[in-house]
Amino acid sequence: MKNRIRLVPAILFLAGILILCPAFSFAQSRTVRLNETAFAYAKELIVQGRVVIDKKNAWRDHHPTAEGENAFIRAHGFAQYGKWHLGIDETHAEGTKARYKFPFGDFKNVRRCGLLAVKSRAHQFGYADIEKAATQLIEIINSKRKIGPARNTDCQSVRPAELTSAERTMLQSNQKSHALRNASINSGRSSL
Repeated sequence: MKNRIRLVPAILFLAGILILCPAFSFAQSRTVRLNETAFAYAKELIVQGRVVIDKKNAWRDHHPTAEGENAFIRAHGFAQYGKWHLGIDETHAEGTKARYKFPFGDFKNVRRCGLLAVKSRAHQFGYADIEKAATQLIEIINSKRKIGPARNTDCQSVRPAELTSAERTMLQSNQKSHALRNASINSGRSSL
């Protein structure tokens, strides 16, 4: 009887650990935040026309390999490597590949399929800020496609030279109005 009484606190203690461990691991997984530098860099690349519009599930064929990532890091460093990832995991040290999450390009161009994969994975794991950033980038690409001539969406680059001067002016004015709106929202003086 005494042995059974001794087992009860031990069982309760173990049950408490089992219940709390998933909560701790969930809290640690929430350390991934939006990489604002990468978000701005992706916008810049899209404006420059360094975008490949490819099919939705093409990311598995186009994402950089581990060898490609290592070669890029050797040539350009971790600062440039980080610009190609919309997420930063703060549990990993700077200067490690594990720190950077949610890649969106092939180190040359932004890949639409990469952004679609980022959006899907961010939604799946509950990273709303990263999902929202990917959605905004996809919308910018899609609006650019509507302005330009009709294209084959199989795997086509969008280049600024394909836009007429009127289309370029309209795109730039849209970007300026979005920047002003975002600035007012970020400053807390939004009329929304």
